[in-house]
Amino acid sequence: MTNVPSDASASPAPWDDSPDNGSTRVSVDGVMPETVGGTVPEQRTKVERFNPDRLRAVGARPPMGEYLRDLWGSRHFIMYDARVRLAVSQDHTFLGKAWIVLNPALLGLTFFVIFGLLLRTGRGIDNFVAYILIGLIMFVYSIRSVVAVSRSMQSGKALVKGFMFPRAALTLSIVVRDAMTQVWAIVAMFIMVLLIPPLEPVSWTWLLVIPVFILQTIFNWGLGMLLAPLVHRIPDVANLMSFFMRLWMYASGIFYDPSRFVSDERILALFHFNPLYQVLQISRSLILRAEVPPLNSWAILTTAAIFLCVVGFLVFWRDEERYADER
Repeated sequence: MTNVPSDASASPAPWDDSPDNGSTRVSVDGVMPETVGGTVPEQRTKVERFNPDRLRAVGARPPMGEYLRDLWGSRHFIMYDARVRLAVSQDHTFLGKAWIVLNPALLGLTFFVIFGLLLRTGRGIDNFVAYILIGLIMFVYSIRSVVAVSRSMQSGKALVKGFMFPRAALTLSIVVRDAMTQVWAIVAMFIMVLLIPPLEPVSWTWLLVIPVFILQTIFNWGLGMLLAPLVHRIPDVANLMSFFMRLWMYASGIFYDPSRFVSDERILALFHFNPLYQVLQISRSLILRAEVPPLNSWAILTTAAIFLCVVGFLVFWRDEERYADER
């Protein structure tokens, strides 16, 4: 019979879980907890309660506040996508981005020959060449941008269906791309005004073309977003967009002064309440006459830009769930 050491009871085995002075030491993850006053501290467990109200269907439209935060979070994608779109926009041509300036310049030359030399609609306008160039370069910007934004859910169908992100980011990247393009066109416009006779002197009022450009960009984005849900539902509308924009261009005094051909004050009022007519008139006053247009012209353009941006954004956000629908 084996003798048991006399101190065996004083040194229990490490696996012995028998009570020791009325307490129990429990190993948690291999670590023996410290006892306080002969008792083991209570192990606290954090319990999270499930709230089913926080669940949202995949692709569902988020609240406006969350949508705006997500849109701000997409700013790096917006800038990157805009730069890529600009970089590849004319890569398939020999002259590349020179067409940004050549397109409105050649169109302006065509209009000058037809309306200036043949029909003589420029009578009474001192610098008719610059008059047409400014009108075309500024208006073509809106045609290009509004049509592209309105078609954004169609042209970006693969991206819209493949990833979850605020769809307004795609429209904004197109607007930023077109704005970058327009900056080069405006610089070329200033150069042509300085080089094509009769030469126009440089004036400080030329700097005010910057807020006109910003307001026009906001206007383009708002109108494009307002039309995008309609184009998404009825794709045939996209084919009519260019027609209506060109009709709008001819009704905005691109190659004539409406006051020379229209005497009815009510019809002239329709011209003045046309935001893009104000873009052209303000730009021409700043560049050709070195005059700051009256406050009501700025008010019409500013009000139209802000109103269309807010309404267009709300309409676009309301249809957020529809853009990824299979067709």
